[in-house]
Amino acid sequence: MRNGYCLLWLILLVGVTSLIAIGGRPDPAGLGQLLDGEWRFHAGDDVRWADPASDDRAWDRMTLASRPEVHDGDVGIPGYLDGWRARGHPDLEGYGWYRRHLTLPANDDLVLVGPPAVDDAYEAYWNGQRIGGVGLRPGSHSVTATRPALMHIPAGAQRSGVLAIRAFMQPGLGRDGQSGGLRTVPVLASQAQGEALYRGQWRRTIAGYIVEAAEPVAMLVLALVAVLAAPGLARPAFARWMAAALVVSACSRVGNAIVAWTDLLSLLQLIWLSGVVVTPAAKLLWTIAWNQWADGRSRPFITLGAVVAWIMLVVAALVHSDVLGTAGRGLFALLLTGIAIRIARQGEHRLLALAAMLLLTTGLFAGDLSALGIPGIWFPFNIGVSRSQYAYALALPLLAFALFATRRAPAWREARPAS
Repeated sequence: MRNGYCLLWLILLVGVTSLIAIGGRPDPAGLGQLLDGEWRFHAGDDVRWADPASDDRAWDRMTLASRPEVHDGDVGIPGYLDGWRARGHPDLEGYGWYRRHLTLPANDDLVLVGPPAVDDAYEAYWNGQRIGGVGLRPGSHSVTATRPALMHIPAGAQRSGVLAIRAFMQPGLGRDGQSGGLRTVPVLASQAQGEALYRGQWRRTIAGYIVEAAEPVAMLVLALVAVLAAPGLARPAFARWMAAALVVSACSRVGNAIVAWTDLLSLLQLIWLSGVVVTPAAKLLWTIAWNQWADGRSRPFITLGAVVAWIMLVVAALVHSDVLGTAGRGLFALLLTGIAIRIARQGEHRLLALAAMLLLTTGLFAGDLSALGIPGIWFPFNIGVSRSQYAYALALPLLAFALFATRRAPAWREARPAS
């Protein structure tokens, strides 16, 4: 089973690397009119602002200069811009409107390729008529995430008019000083040009989160292998706790891909699930699992300490207490350090176990490592791959080897004749 799992891991690695390389290719050049330059902007929300007759002469002027070599710090989206917080509205959350007066080309098959990066959702209007939008659920102030969109300009529409974009940034998420509204600009194009650009944007979006989909698959398969192999292992309890930890870790990773590709989860739901349910549970289960490995015995006080730390993290997420959250993470770090020392002193296969444990801990404490100034993301093939994604990818085959390194001796070896 170990060799079969490692073959699956290798296949996933090659497939994911190929998709990242394809998705990181530059967008097709010369496709349509990039709508950068000067826009009008107004904080707040009023649906009448979609009307071309609405007076916007007193609105702010915003110059959106899109440069292909500037990309975001996550996926690698080119032409990334500072948001409205860096453009005179440092405290703005919620709604903001952008307007631009345009004269359309003469052809009738025009489309608007929506901006692929917006904080956090938007709707687009041409001369007061809604032509599309992404991220904002109807009748709700709960957003999902922006993704590529292709919007059709109505056939026979007036050639001259106003393109209005109603952007919404989810309040209460602790944004930085560059956040808010349009982070890229839309493109006006013919149908064929727009479809080509739209496909390129989706390739990049898929590549940007494909690791978050592939790693959960590898985690779930390894969890199944661990459960099936547990009766024949010298440490069956470790295998079972590891399987539980892998399932929870898979849930933690796949949420980002679900939000990026679909509307099944909102940003608030993802943050709540991650902070209250999944992340604390992953730390708890991995601590208990490694406690089962170290010197072949489980130490009850380690398990009790892990439960206390888990409670601290859950309560901290519910009441938004940074102090309690830091204390909970610190307690987990202390417990894992103690386990690592036990493994180093008297554990079996200590180098293998310690390497896997270090990589997993790198993923579990990603935010703390970033706070220490340790780089958190790299851009192979122009697509962002995070430190945690690298760490989990390397940890999984090591876990498979560690799992089967504890296989029990065959019965004929155990039943030796008395001398």
